[in-house]
Amino acid sequence: MLARLRVVVPDRTGSLGVLSSAVGATGADVVGVRVLGSEAGRAVDDVLVDVRDEAHLSRLESRLAATAGVVVEGVRAPAHAADGHPELGLAAQVVSRPAHAARTLVDGAPAALDVDWAAVVHLDRHGCALEAVAVTEPGPGADAVRPGAPARVATQPLPRPDGSGHCAGAALLRAGRHPVGVLLVREHGLGLHRAELWRLGALVDVVATALARQLLDRAA
Repeated sequence: MLARLRVVVPDRTGSLGVLSSAVGATGADVVGVRVLGSEAGRAVDDVLVDVRDEAHLSRLESRLAATAGVVVEGVRAPAHAADGHPELGLAAQVVSRPAHAARTLVDGAPAALDVDWAAVVHLDRHGCALEAVAVTEPGPGADAVRPGAPARVATQPLPRPDGSGHCAGAALLRAGRHPVGVLLVREHGLGLHRAELWRLGALVDVVATALARQLLDRAA
C-alpha cells in the first residue's frame, strides 16, 4: 500500500537521510519525496512510502514521531503515485480532446493529482460556482458540488458529501479569465499545501482554453 506522509524536518544536510533511515528501520520503503517548501530553518516534504498495511503504517508513524527533529503533519493512505510529472500528462490529454476536456480532466485528476475527486464548474461573474459541468465518477454527484467562496489559489471549507464533517482539503481554481473553475478535493488525510495549489493552478491555466471552449459549445 502506498501512503503519503507530510513531514517537517530541519532544513539542513542529512535530514532526509535520517528520515529515510527511520522509514527503512520499520521495513517500509521510500518511493519518492516532493519538497513543498522551507521556512525558519524547517523543510516541509511529502514523502511517498510503500507499507504492507495500515498496521505497518501505524508503526511507521510511531517511529517517525519518536525520531528527533521529525514532525508528521498528516498522512494520506492509500495514496496515488505516478512516475514523472503526471499532471503534465493529464494536461496533454485534456488539450488533445477539447470536445471531452471536462470529462477527461475530472476522470484523470484522482490518479494524476492525488485527489479523491474533481469537478469542472461554471462560474458566475463573482467567481462563485453556479453549476457542475462534470464530476469524477464515481463521485458525489453534481448536487454536492457547492463551494462557498469565489475561485482563488487557496483552500476553502467544503462539507463532505456524506455529512461527516469537512473535507481535508478543497480548492476552486479559476481557469484563466474564463467563467470556468476546477474544484479539487481531498476528503480525508492531507490538505492541499500552498505549493501544490500553485502547481495545480498552473495546470488549470494550461487547460483553460479547452475547458472554456467546451462550455461554449455546450451552451450553443
